[in-house]
Amino acid sequence: MQSLANDRIAVIVLAAGGSTRMRGHIKPLVAWRGKTLVEHAIAIAQHSRADQVLVVLGASADAVRPVVAPTGARIVINAEWQTGQASSIRAGIGALEPDIAAAIFVNVDQPFVTSAMLDALIARYRDTGAPIVASQFAGRRGNPALFARPLFAELQALRGEQGGRALFDAHPVHTVEFAEAWMGMDIDTWHDYEQALALQN
Repeated sequence: MQSLANDRIAVIVLAAGGSTRMRGHIKPLVAWRGKTLVEHAIAIAQHSRADQVLVVLGASADAVRPVVAPTGARIVINAEWQTGQASSIRAGIGALEPDIAAAIFVNVDQPFVTSAMLDALIARYRDTGAPIVASQFAGRRGNPALFARPLFAELQALRGEQGGRALFDAHPVHTVEFAEAWMGMDIDTWHDYEQALALQN
């Protein structure tokens, strides 16, 4: 098997959603550990072993862009964000450089994801060459998840609210287990945000 040690890997931060259940707050701009959620997601990606970081913006892009720009992460605008999460996946994949061998999707609203977790996915990919390497929190597979280039066309065929999980049943999936379910929690509502704040203390 060809060595994967030098494969270039990108992280795609998905931050295009409409924040409809956040009581009027723009989710990527909610405060988290002295930053915003989007700055936090970018920072963990930039401190991982990934080679490139992209951020997909959509709703509230004009408000979020000035926060993202100073980080140096590449900004991708998803003009079709209202059609669902799949449009952000398509936008991110479509913006990747041709030499990117695999991409990790990180949701902007998963505040407990760390650089070490991303590095563990990268290490498992390089050890196995698996087409999909997913995080598994207390037995449940999900994001962040890595997809190798041979699956990019299938990711670009997703529609509506379909996410990468739609590919799990069709391909071998290697997992990296994280014992605590809360490590994978995502912030869908303002109540979730309040819970996350309580968990970090």
